[in-house]
This record gives sequence, structure tokens and C-alpha cells, in this order.
Amino acid sequence: MKWEELFFGKCFISDLGDEQVIENNNKEQIVLGRYAAWVPISGCKNHQIVEISDDLAVLMEKYNIPQDRVCVLV
Repeated sequence: MKWEELFFGKCFISDLGDEQVIENNNKEQIVLGRYAAWVPISGCKNHQIVEISDDLAVLMEKYNIPQDRVCVLV
């Protein structure tokens, strides 16, 4: 089964791996969280990231996402 079918119309969380560091236009480094919460976009089959955090439990509770919809890097 494809992930698009598995999560169609549902929120899910993806593990982005080790912390990500990005640089903005002012050359400042910004550390991103490890987990991304994705929500479906109304009227289509795509999703968008709505929040990134290091606190998996908070994201799961906030977006009502069960453990079976948390995609963890292995």
C-alpha cells in the first residue's frame, strides 16, 4: 500500500531524523524540530506541514494522531 493511500484525508507525523539546521537570509542558523505534523489539504489528496517540533507527544495530542500514524525513520 502506498503512503498516499494509507494517510488519505488523515493527519500524520513524520520523523525528520536528526535535528535540521537551516540558514535564513541574514545568515542566522535556525534549528528545526525533529517531527513534522502533516494535515490534509481540503479538496485535494495532498498534505501540508503545519508544525515542526521536538516534542512528539505534544504533536500527537494537539493533532489527535495515534501512534500508528507516526512515521519514524529506521
